[in-house]
Amino acid sequence: MAHMYKASEWIDASRKWHVADTSDLANDSAAWWIPARILGLSLVDFVLLLKNEYNANIIGWYPDSNNGKSLLLFNWNNYNDAHRYLLYINRIARNKNWTI
Repeated sequence: MAHMYKASEWIDASRKWHVADTSDLANDSAAWWIPARILGLSLVDFVLLLKNEYNANIIGWYPDSNNGKSLLLFNWNNYNDAHRYLLYINRIARNKNWTI
């Protein structure tokens, strides 16, 4: 069932922050490329935005993993950067009424 994109934030056991829509994981709600589509960016430009504008740690980009789907692993060292990104992507998704 489609729903409005809405990311949430959490901290993992290694004290790194993450941001994604986790409301329907079975249907790829947390797929990393969804925010790129919301923002109208190429995948490369989205990675650069995460790194340069929001200070994300880019752990790895695996173009041919996950049954032919690209996989990007990223996180944040601090809450402020992750939260700033969360507010940004949720605002854009809300303004565009982006459903997934």
